[in-house]
Amino acid sequence: MKLNSSYSSRSIAIAGQTSNAVLLSEAHSVSVARETLYLLSVLGMRESIREGMAMPIEDCDRQLQW
Repeated sequence: MKLNSSYSSRSIAIAGQTSNAVLLSEAHSVSVARETLYLLSVLGMRESIREGMAMPIEDCDRQLQW
């Protein structure tokens, strides 16, 4: 399958009866991989992300303190 250029940077959700998938363009998937590698290279970032994912949304701050 070939997608035209207006759709090549978007993701496509594929819904099946027993599972779902996402189709990403090559450019997008490489960009996401690089960003992930960068974030994981920052000291303490992996643990911070895991802690944030485990925290219930009700316990999250309403205002950012940057």
